[in-house]
Amino acid sequence: MSVRLDPVLSLPHQPGVMLIHLLNRCNLLCQHCYVDAAPWRNTSLPPELAIRSIREAEALGIGAVYLSGGEPFLYPGLPEVLACASGEKGFEVYICTNGTLIGTTETALLKDTGAKVQVSIDGPEAYHDEVRGLTGAFRRAGWGIQQMVAAGVPVAVVSTICQDNLASLPWLAEWVVGMGVHRVILQPLLQLGRAVEIKERKLSEEQLCDLFLQLSDLAHTYRPQGLRFGLACRTRRLLADHPCAAYVCKGTGCHRKVAREIKKLVVREDGTVLPESPTLDDRFALGSLHEGTLTDLAARYFANGYAQFDRLCRTVYEEVMPTWTSPIIPWTEILSERSWLFDT
Repeated sequence: MSVRLDPVLSLPHQPGVMLIHLLNRCNLLCQHCYVDAAPWRNTSLPPELAIRSIREAEALGIGAVYLSGGEPFLYPGLPEVLACASGEKGFEVYICTNGTLIGTTETALLKDTGAKVQVSIDGPEAYHDEVRGLTGAFRRAGWGIQQMVAAGVPVAVVSTICQDNLASLPWLAEWVVGMGVHRVILQPLLQLGRAVEIKERKLSEEQLCDLFLQLSDLAHTYRPQGLRFGLACRTRRLLADHPCAAYVCKGTGCHRKVAREIKKLVVREDGTVLPESPTLDDRFALGSLHEGTLTDLAARYFANGYAQFDRLCRTVYEEVMPTWTSPIIPWTEILSERSWLFDT
């Protein structure tokens, strides 16, 4: 969604994204969970609020809706939410899951509703199970992937990369191809949520360069087999040429001709709505779905709250860009980290 100079709520150049965290409960206790989900958490978004948000999505310029958690397959209202999403036109629906709870019933639901799935796999079995805190997590996720691939459900594998598994990328590519999956998304470990406790495992800027080179080589090697790679970061060149990718819009000086814009709306399990990142400090929130619709919250935000978010983005951009040496920048996560320390 965006506010153009007129200003009118629209998205004339590219679709926006909405990420809905349905709940903060999860059957795993992953070391790197950025939202600190756990088996004992019990906050969840009422299904009626999730459905209301999905029904507003197209009018807000949303092109893709992601359902996450916690673990979304622990959410009792998931069939109802997916049924609503499948009936709406104009956007794609993705589910982000650890894959361990996917069986024949869940696969049928995904197939019937046309949802696409992203499953988290962090490395070979022993490593994955250790990081995820459950022996057997790898095998259960692999079985779920097999069920979905056999049923024709589109599946991508998402892998969090740190110093411990950077060397495992060739293994990951070969394993994914063997599973019949055609897309891998790499996410460098970030210092957010529980991952703060393992921050020493984050990739250095030199290792980020290595990740970038490995990704380029693997993409070339596996392209004939139909495997595609994505990186959950932005390139330094992109941010330098187009600051709007860092949420630093320049109005008429921007190639999108946008002065103020939110490319991603994040709905947290407690109803809080954030711009761009689920781990941003709540001081920058649009408000809560318990207080009004997404459309109402967005209109109020652009009128009264966006300036504070804009100042955060511009301040961090001016601090980071002159000194960052790696060709890739985990911009949204850097922004999240800085938001908790920012003096508003």
